[in-house]
Amino acid sequence: MIAKVDINTKGLKGTKLNTGEVHVVKVVIEETETFEKCYAVLSEFERQRSLSFKFEEATKQYVVNQGMIRLLLGRYLGMEISEVSVGRREKGKPFSLDDESLFFNTSNSGGLAVFAFSRDGEIGVDIEKVRPLDDLDEMIDVNFLPAERKFIRQFDDQKLVRFFRFWTIKEAYLKAIGEGMRLTPDSISFAIEKDGVKFLSERGVFDFTDWTIKEFTPAEGFVGTIVFKNSDAFISQEWYNELKL
Repeated sequence: MIAKVDINTKGLKGTKLNTGEVHVVKVVIEETETFEKCYAVLSEFERQRSLSFKFEEATKQYVVNQGMIRLLLGRYLGMEISEVSVGRREKGKPFSLDDESLFFNTSNSGGLAVFAFSRDGEIGVDIEKVRPLDDLDEMIDVNFLPAERKFIRQFDDQKLVRFFRFWTIKEAYLKAIGEGMRLTPDSISFAIEKDGVKFLSERGVFDFTDWTIKEFTPAEGFVGTIVFKNSDAFISQEWYNELKL
């Protein structure tokens, strides 16, 4: 298995990340030697945990995800990979123990993974492969509020894509605030408007937090959302040559 990595060129030039920038790295999981490189940099705890997954695909995703976090942090921090330390916050969100001013988040779906980095504060990212769901209508009813459900169901031929767009918006936000899916998707409300995504409420209370929400397309047939602090930050959505690990 392989992790084919494309990275914005800014991330390669001295591996420097400035405030006002958001770097996004895309990893396509395939058969290759990169899996071995990712596995080689895992901690002993992570290696043991990789054995606990019942399905091979879940094991591959875990190894590549954890390994790439260490490999990329090593580049940004100018450290030997073996010296990179990754911690977990109280509710499970990973962070750099070596430089807590470097924020990052990850997501994977359908054999694709993305890694987002910022120095402006916490960040959340989520991607989803648009795919048929047998329980689509039930998922819409359970996870979305009335106005959201109306928007998703407005056009039958767009219902599936709109469902996944809203799903990534909600999950990216929950990951940015450090809640993951512990705060249920139906307790937060958003609107997709012509000029972008608008945050409406959290548990019915209007939130004035200055989060910026941006949708992006990580690959054909996928949707994604990034949530971050600096509204003026430049987000790279360009993908370049394979990163040599």
